[in-house]
Amino acid sequence: MMRSAASRERLAALGIDVWIRRERDRASADAAAPVLETPAVEVTDSGAGGAVARVRMASGDGDWLLVQGSPWDGRHDVLLGDIQATIGSARCRFGQWAHSDSAGVPVDELDSRGVLHVLAFGDPPPGAMKQGVLVAPELSVLSTSAEARRRLWRKLAGEIAG
Repeated sequence: MMRSAASRERLAALGIDVWIRRERDRASADAAAPVLETPAVEVTDSGAGGAVARVRMASGDGDWLLVQGSPWDGRHDVLLGDIQATIGSARCRFGQWAHSDSAGVPVDELDSRGVLHVLAFGDPPPGAMKQGVLVAPELSVLSTSAEARRRLWRKLAGEIAG
């Protein structure tokens, strides 16, 4: 199904990717495909001289964005439930670092979407650090390390109280 240009622009403005199928024969596609490692997160130039990471956000309207590099897969639901209870479940929304310069929302524009705080699980990509970004260990580390969880609770308590 081919969408009109206006429809694609509206979807892009909402941060929704549209996949467009490209046709070419398999033999030339295999020969032309470079063998490269895909970076975990691509960054884009913000025009102000710096690279800005992008976040694909799930629906919601909370002022806290919990974001990680991999898709949310449910392995750490109990831990995430505790984190949401600490912050307030209505204040939380979830996201994933975008793998495309056309997907998601640039980190420096999150405040226009109502996001005041970003809690990043694991190392954020280059260009992701801004005021309000808290970096926590990956969820797999938090789920197995009581000390890492204690540090996170202290960090969250300071942010929530402040």
